[in-house]
Amino acid sequence: MKVILDSGIDYAVAKKRGMLPEPSSSAIDLGQLIHQRVLGGNDEFVLSSYDNYRTKEARAWRDEQIANGKIVISKTDADNANLAVGNIISHPHTPEYLVGDNAKHEVELYAKTADGVDIRGKADAIIYGENGKPRIICDIKTTSQFDKFFRSAYSHHYDLQAAVYTMIAGTDMVNYYFCVVETVAPYRVQYMHASLEFMESGERKFRRCIDEILAFGDKEPDFKLTEVKELGDYSL
Repeated sequence: MKVILDSGIDYAVAKKRGMLPEPSSSAIDLGQLIHQRVLGGNDEFVLSSYDNYRTKEARAWRDEQIANGKIVISKTDADNANLAVGNIISHPHTPEYLVGDNAKHEVELYAKTADGVDIRGKADAIIYGENGKPRIICDIKTTSQFDKFFRSAYSHHYDLQAAVYTMIAGTDMVNYYFCVVETVAPYRVQYMHASLEFMESGERKFRRCIDEILAFGDKEPDFKLTEVKELGDYSL
C-alpha cells in the first residue's frame, strides 16, 4: 500500500498488475540476504568468484545464475551480511523479540476489510503467548543510514506496515518491534518499539489507501497526471 502513498493509485495498480518492471539493486539483495541468514527459508543466493564482470566468461556465469532464479552476491556483500547477522544473533533482545520457542518466521497474513478490500502481508517474526495468540510482531529493517532511521521510518511508511500487520493479527495486545540493522560498519543493531502515536499514523495512512482503492475501482491506470504541483525551496 505504501506505493499508493508514494507514487499514486494509478502507479500502484499498474505495479500490482505486473505492468511495471521489478526493482533490482544490491541494497535490496543485501537486505534479503540478511533476512535469509537470520530467519531461514529458501537460499536464493550464490556467491560470485569474480571481482567484476568485464570478461565474457564472468558475464555468462552471472547471466546463467540470474536465469536460474539466483541472486548473485559479491564476497564483500556476503562478509557484510555475516557481520550484521552476527550482531543480530548475539543481541540481548533477539531471543525475546525475534527468535525463541514460541516464534514463527515468515508468517503470511491475510484479511479482508469491512469494505471488501483484501489485504496481506508477511511478518518476519511473530512471538505467540501461552494463549496461542500473537504477543509480539517483529520486522527486520536494514539500512545504511542507521542514524536517520528514527525519522525515515515514517517516510518509508513502516507505520503503515505496523498498523496493518497488527490489525490482521486480530488482537490489540500485540507489541510491534523493528530490528534495525546497519549494513555498513560498525553494523549496529537496535530494537525499536512502535508507539501508539506511530500506530495511529499508520492507521490514518491505511484508511487513505483503502479510500483510494475503492475510488479507483476497475479503472485502467492513467499516467498523464493532471495535478499541477507547486515546487518549494527544499534546500532550506
